[in-house]
Amino acid sequence: MSNETHADHPAFSARWWEQHYQGHPGGQGSPSPQLIAEVTDLPAGTALDAGCGHGADAVWLAGQGWEVTAVDVSSTVVNNAEEFAARQEPDIAPRISWVVADLTAWEPAQQFDLVVSQYVHPDMPFSQFVARLARAVAPGGTLLVVGHDHADRHSAEHAPQKASIGLEAVTGSLTDELWDVAVAESRTRQVEHGSTQMRLHDLVVKAHRKPSR
Repeated sequence: MSNETHADHPAFSARWWEQHYQGHPGGQGSPSPQLIAEVTDLPAGTALDAGCGHGADAVWLAGQGWEVTAVDVSSTVVNNAEEFAARQEPDIAPRISWVVADLTAWEPAQQFDLVVSQYVHPDMPFSQFVARLARAVAPGGTLLVVGHDHADRHSAEHAPQKASIGLEAVTGSLTDELWDVAVAESRTRQVEHGSTQMRLHDLVVKAHRKPSR
């Protein structure tokens, strides 16, 4: 996709995502390697999966003992993810609460020990989106944001411009007064697309919110 529209709707609007998932039912796949790398050693608590997609990450988190609130703007993909969770071990589904909501407007009723957002393309400036995510992190909690790096040529050629982000778009909203940034880097990963091997670039930011004094 080389432009910023799809079916006459702005890219990344709620209707765009609903049509996207209706046309690409897909499978759940595996949890994100960046999630596994950065969260495995954290003590389980409450987690927000902001932009849960097909649910693989929410299911993985629940399997690690987290109580997960999984949110996506598409009712189609949330329903698919909930069905996927129900097919797992019996202790998984009860640990996940599924929510259909627009993350650019939705206000959670609580803060979380972990807030994760991966490859989410909100219909708003990304720095403002990160600020919203940051407010959902409890003091002492962790924020993990993973996205397509501007350096990723595949994303630049095949996705709308807003599908990729730069480091400042993430870290610019995390003030030194409230946050310790533990990871802020670009990483590469190999993925298979049919018979083709692709090298993709991910921007990974992990930050810890300082405890309240």
